Amino acid sequence: MSKTKSAVVGLTVAVMVVCGIIAFGQASQGSELSDVPQMLQSTMEQKFPGMNVRRVAKTEIPSWYLVETESDSPEGLWYVHESGRYVLAGGMFDIQLGRNVTQEYLRVRERRVLDSLDLSKTILLQPESPKTTKPLLVVDDLDCPVCQKLHPEIKKLVSSGVPVAVLLHPLTTIHPDAYRKSVAVWCSSDRAASLDKALAAQPIENPAQLCQHPVDDILKFGRRLKLHKTPTVFLPSGQRLEGFVSAEQLLSILQLDASKP
Repeated sequence: MSKTKSAVVGLTVAVMVVCGIIAFGQASQGSELSDVPQMLQSTMEQKFPGMNVRRVAKTEIPSWYLVETESDSPEGLWYVHESGRYVLAGGMFDIQLGRNVTQEYLRVRERRVLDSLDLSKTILLQPESPKTTKPLLVVDDLDCPVCQKLHPEIKKLVSSGVPVAVLLHPLTTIHPDAYRKSVAVWCSSDRAASLDKALAAQPIENPAQLCQHPVDDILKFGRRLKLHKTPTVFLPSGQRLEGFVSAEQLLSILQLDASKP
């Protein structure tokens, strides 16, 4: 990078990297500080028809607020002045500490999404003596070869005392029959056994009677987390791991000893 370009970039990120700056009519003045979040939500939804604001919170920059919309992408984060007049869209950086503040906000938001998961919509594999209070989350497509390779490792993990919640997340564009199998496993009389069978690449028949199932809800949940690959593992800390990970690696990451009860 040339010195001139470096200087321009340095100036650009002095406080924020701005993808767009929009100024619009100033909101009513004299609002109490406690009313600012509600005022900003109303202003944003009024000025941007179709926008649905999920949350408004203070940022570490005085007088500036973070506005989260229903879009779970980075484009769904906006920075709005408390007056309601100025909006910044883009990435915020703390160049003194070398922090990508926007990425930190995105990680916090992802953790909130994870914490919102209803475990009754998962297949919970519970050890006799759990070593962790929160389960490991494993996102599986039943026709995914790597998911099938991972499943024996997951069973070892459960045997070592780690509870695991399996989310049935069929990637129908590449595995058209995975959705049907997911529903069949969920509606079976023994979900854990049917899960073992499906992830051993054995035939899965439709149940005698279909039931209410959470597969569509899990797919929506996956979209919020930008899940495009299976298997994906979420540790209790919220850390995301994609692809195959051995039981030994997972136990090491969790700082657990399989030999200890």
